[in-house]
Amino acid sequence: MTDIYSGLAILVAISIALFFLGLRTTRSATTKRVTFLALATVCAIGIYIVWLDDSVLLARLLPFSNLIVLGNWFLPACALLAGTVWRKLPGGVMRRSVYTTILLGVGVFAVVQPIWGSPPTCHDMWRNGVCMQTSKISCSAACAATILKAVGIETNEQEMAELCLTRNGTLWQGLYRGLKLKTAGTDWDVEVFAGGETALRDREPGPVILTVGIPRGATVDPVYTEEYGWTPGEMHAALFYRFADNGNVDMGDPGIDDGREQWSREDLKVLYRRRGIRLVQR
Repeated sequence: MTDIYSGLAILVAISIALFFLGLRTTRSATTKRVTFLALATVCAIGIYIVWLDDSVLLARLLPFSNLIVLGNWFLPACALLAGTVWRKLPGGVMRRSVYTTILLGVGVFAVVQPIWGSPPTCHDMWRNGVCMQTSKISCSAACAATILKAVGIETNEQEMAELCLTRNGTLWQGLYRGLKLKTAGTDWDVEVFAGGETALRDREPGPVILTVGIPRGATVDPVYTEEYGWTPGEMHAALFYRFADNGNVDMGDPGIDDGREQWSREDLKVLYRRRGIRLVQR
């Protein structure tokens, strides 16, 4: 966890600096100017949440194993906002400190929540070259073990659940962390990409880890929920191998009995969430 602790230290240092920057910037500012700066900061937080928080662009900007921490900008943004409004908050120092502590607490929670907790207990089970998930929440860890073994890097589901920070599931940033740590010092690196079928064709043959599932509220053929067992709102990790000659798609799934199956192109269109992770040679 050294990378996580160093990431937290960097984030705290940046947050302290931004708090005092906000404090200094508004030292002699009018209420109107402070309000404008505070609203601008809130808008920036909103833009981050909508367009950047879950974007693969973060992996290009911060290609480090502690991306899950360094790419979480809620605490620095909250610190800047707290410093900006400090002098205009009602009451004395104690009362303002309470407001500021609450605001910073929100930022701290946003940073700590994804990494807090313990991984599930997993076992080492393989079928048809696919590491099987042996807990309900370790599909990403199993897929990570599969693509690592495909390039000759030995690991197992338990190790990857720990490295990928699997808690109640696995964030893609956690999956990125696990793969970055396991490929350190090797000829392989980690690529996170976004795109549809064309992006997959450019990256075959796999294995490539895909985010798949049905978004909550999406309208799809009932066969996916009633017969295939997909639950809207629950994302899953699966493996793409190649587009088969018969028009189907060769896939791997750590949650099915045989580990391998074929999807139709329609299945891919419905289930693939346009984000993937693979290993590439340096």
